[in-house]
Amino acid sequence: MENTSQIKENTNPEPEKAPEISAEQSSEKSNELHSHKFQTNRNYFIISIYTLAVMVIGAIIISIIVNFSYAVAAVRQVFNVLTPFIMAFFIAYILNPIVIMLDKRFLAKVLKIKNTTVRKFLAILFSYLIVIGIIAIVLIYIIPELITTLSELNGTIVNLSDKTIYYLQNLEETFPSINFGVVEDKINGAIPDLLGYGTNLLSNIFPKIISISVSIVRIIINLVLSIVISCYMISDKKTLQKNIKRTIYSFVPIKKADSFFNTVKECNSIFNGFIVGKTIDSLIIGIICYVLMRILHLNYAILLSVIVGITNMIPYFGPFIGAVPGTLIFLVIDPIKAFIFAFMILALQQFDGLYLGPKILGESTGLKPLWVIFGITVGGAYWGVLGMFLGVPVTAVIAFLLNKVITNRLKRKNIEISE
Repeated sequence: MENTSQIKENTNPEPEKAPEISAEQSSEKSNELHSHKFQTNRNYFIISIYTLAVMVIGAIIISIIVNFSYAVAAVRQVFNVLTPFIMAFFIAYILNPIVIMLDKRFLAKVLKIKNTTVRKFLAILFSYLIVIGIIAIVLIYIIPELITTLSELNGTIVNLSDKTIYYLQNLEETFPSINFGVVEDKINGAIPDLLGYGTNLLSNIFPKIISISVSIVRIIINLVLSIVISCYMISDKKTLQKNIKRTIYSFVPIKKADSFFNTVKECNSIFNGFIVGKTIDSLIIGIICYVLMRILHLNYAILLSVIVGITNMIPYFGPFIGAVPGTLIFLVIDPIKAFIFAFMILALQQFDGLYLGPKILGESTGLKPLWVIFGITVGGAYWGVLGMFLGVPVTAVIAFLLNKVITNRLKRKNIEISE
């Protein structure tokens, strides 16, 4: 019995206790388990974003190249839709200096209005009234005078052409040795072609009139929208600037954002200073030209003064471009008046270049004459007269930006370039 009890005791042994695990061993096991899981890495994430961005930009560029005509049409469509906003931006950009001047110098100092909201409203209202008044004066007084001048000039040209035709008709009697039959045959052969061209022109003139009418209505609607939008842009200028600053400072480091806004401010000072200064300078030159032509009893004073004032907006070449039409007109009427007009424009150009221009403009662009000529040439080649005018301030802004980039890079490399 004792043996059986011992066997029963041996067949039911007590369970062995599990070995105790220390805290270090448990942490090592948990680390081994976590090591097999995915861990985020900021550097790899940024590289992935850059790679994805490059792939998307590359796909867009390839798509634009493959479907270039569709891309151009889409861009034009976008610009057509945004035309009122683009025009409003330029109107607001031009009127903003007038608004600031009226607000700070007239309403605040002269009228001593303390309420900023009232001052802002009155400054915007007065600036638009000034511009509308100038346009009204041009339409009421200058345009009719220009039409009268052009009709007189047309009569002079018609009289000159009649004399020329009469002279050509009597060439055969004056020079009997020359055979004019060939010229007469050429003229008679060209008459049917001219009649056919006139018939086609008359048949196509009605659709063109409708197209022009639609374009005029569209321009008027865009102009009205642009004026309204520009009012809101000037009124909410500080809010727009604040939102732009908030957006840039939220994505760009503080030093780079500060540098960006300082650069934009300096570029705006260069561009705006040239535009405003050159406009005032050209207006003064046009008025002086009109007064001098009245004193010298030269014909077509209004027409030629407007031409001289507008072309004077183009640096260096503007006065000479404005002198060509008047000189040619006076050469036909009276060569002595042509000489007087040319000498007057030359003296006026010297006065503008040596005294008036530096007083008003100063060193607004800071460009050397070589780069001024470069800006005029390139701008005129691609965008005509407007390009010749805007080419100078655009070139000045580009030169300023390039000079700033090059200067910063040289400073980083500790390089000084001596003259």
